[in-house]
Amino acid sequence: MATPPTYYLHDLGPMAQRMAKDCNNERLAITLQYVAIGSMIIMAGAAAAHLIKDLCRNSDHHGRSS
Repeated sequence: MATPPTYYLHDLGPMAQRMAKDCNNERLAITLQYVAIGSMIIMAGAAAAHLIKDLCRNSDHHGRSS
């Protein structure tokens, strides 16, 4: 049985932009641009959440040791 391909979210934005540039259908190209923008927004939010979680964990650790 064949396994479906795996795509990582951080690769989805640039991949959708390349596909939009190569696409001849204008509506599909616009949809792919929206996919690219949306995935970049989601990745920025995920990175920000990870950063905030790390900062809170480090400040809690420093607060307990003092």
